[in-house]
Amino acid sequence: MNAKLTLTLDSKVIQEAKKYAIEKGISLSSVVEEYLKKLTPTKPLAEKRSSVMELKGILGKAPNDFDYREERYRYLMEKHK
Repeated sequence: MNAKLTLTLDSKVIQEAKKYAIEKGISLSSVVEEYLKKLTPTKPLAEKRSSVMELKGILGKAPNDFDYREERYRYLMEKHK
């Protein structure tokens, strides 16, 4: 079911969004809707957890001295060089 929504945005943002929609061949409403869908969960949290749990152990067991924070830090430092 579709419903109407009125938004007040900066005119430059609107123009850039319109250009983006034209380039992608979709409506501006679709752009906004897809963005809002990404912001709001569509699956119940329990269902999301079960999806993640299916991946548990897929890479094997990490060493006992493995430091997740240190690895994340290294990854982010490398990513944002």
